[in-house]
Amino acid sequence: MRIPPMFDREGSSLYDDKRNQNHRNGTIIDLGHFGKEVDTPQLQIMTNNLTLMYRQMVTNAPCPSQFFGAAYPLGTEPSPGMGTIENIPHTPVHIWTGDTPRQKNGENMGNFYSAGLDPLFYCHHANVDRMWDEWKLIGGKRRDLSNKDWLNSEFFFYDENRNPYRVKVRDSLDSKKMGFSYAPMPTPWRNFKPIRKTTAGKLNTASIAPVTKVFPLAKLDRAISFSITRPASSRTTQEKNEQEEILTFNKIAYDDTQYVRFDVFLNVDKTVNADELDKAEFAGSYTSLPHVHGNNTNHVTSVTFTLAITELLEDIGLEDEDTIAVTLVPKVGGEGVSIESVEIKLEDC
Repeated sequence: MRIPPMFDREGSSLYDDKRNQNHRNGTIIDLGHFGKEVDTPQLQIMTNNLTLMYRQMVTNAPCPSQFFGAAYPLGTEPSPGMGTIENIPHTPVHIWTGDTPRQKNGENMGNFYSAGLDPLFYCHHANVDRMWDEWKLIGGKRRDLSNKDWLNSEFFFYDENRNPYRVKVRDSLDSKKMGFSYAPMPTPWRNFKPIRKTTAGKLNTASIAPVTKVFPLAKLDRAISFSITRPASSRTTQEKNEQEEILTFNKIAYDDTQYVRFDVFLNVDKTVNADELDKAEFAGSYTSLPHVHGNNTNHVTSVTFTLAITELLEDIGLEDEDTIAVTLVPKVGGEGVSIESVEIKLEDC
């Protein structure tokens, strides 16, 4: 949970001066970091990290569509929905590493345009790629996509002699065919399912505003709670295996030159301690890394954000409930975030 020492030696070609100097010398990485330092004990940060990894790799990614993100065929509007690992831990590691205290735009790692100037960028992305292998090892329906358009998508790369090579996505699915494999490593997050509950039983949803009264939401400038009706309750094991229950946030709009993050909890109200993520009610987070647009004055992006909640509902004992409570807690940039609607859907897995 630290930057590898070989990247932290001044004078080395692997060192970059444009890193947050407060995060050097073996500092524990905060996988939930988003520009603001949180006064949290190291043990809590480590348990938060393990919880985040479990949520992103297991709970929220039971199916390929959640892990890889939404399909992006020709004609699709931008940002149809990112995959779980792209969201977290990928983005927070960028922000945590970038020199936000001294650099206006969080250079180098903390901004989209400059991240590749830090040698750590390539190690970080190789580790994100390793998570692809680890995800498939978990089992269930965690497997590569079979869509032919995706498998046959082509890219051109150049070798050391500037010769172009056409490469298809299908060529990259097995790392051994590319001449390497990842060494087996401990994965303590795999069994780190959060079991501690904030709420003993079901939160009384009768006193919480229904989703139709809260959304559209003009700005997420404070924690909000709402109740929402599920499409089906008391589903059988077979039904759960066939379809995943998806909490969907439609048309989240914000200025994508700014940092954005908000957390999502089920069955808790606005008083939840959002700095302690190792709770059964924590569902996940949305994050966004700043993008630079040059002369383009339109910085507003609109995205869809989804969370798989089947396992979560089992863990907090809400499988048989028709209506559940959801709480959103803004961490960074919430005053610039609007959300058109929220719904729960059943999607084939």
